[in-house]
Amino acid sequence: MRRKDREVKDINKIFDIVEHCNVVHMGMVDQGHPYVVALNFGYERDGDALILYFHSAQEGRKMEILQQNRKVCFQMNCVNEFIRRTHERHCSFCWRYDSVVGSGNVEFIEDPKEKARALNRLIGHLDHSDEIYQFPGEALKRTCVYKVRSTDITGKHHE
Repeated sequence: MRRKDREVKDINKIFDIVEHCNVVHMGMVDQGHPYVVALNFGYERDGDALILYFHSAQEGRKMEILQQNRKVCFQMNCVNEFIRRTHERHCSFCWRYDSVVGSGNVEFIEDPKEKARALNRLIGHLDHSDEIYQFPGEALKRTCVYKVRSTDITGKHHE
């Protein structure tokens, strides 16, 4: 990281940033070309590892890419705010943000109980609740649920 003064080194603060983000941008490689999608997510912490949970339809470009190459990178940011400064010092204008970046491999979840648990993590994160939902078996069969475990997460903060 070039700007070490903006690096978030405390893993607890990195997870606090994750908690406040609602969208993650997942980067993939499609036959040598970059492809990025914005996704809602759920997560959990396993020591210093971040486990992100996602859901989607079982078909489409994203699924085709992930079937060929499960390596992904991701970025999320929140607390987005433009900071206006003086016109005399143009370089003093800046952007306030918190962000997290990482990478990992996609793992598709097939077990219905694990799928339901992952979907509840996703809903719980977005809804900020601990409510547990039951999902019909047919709905779980039609839904693609997958996760990314990352142990190389980094955080960045700028006021």
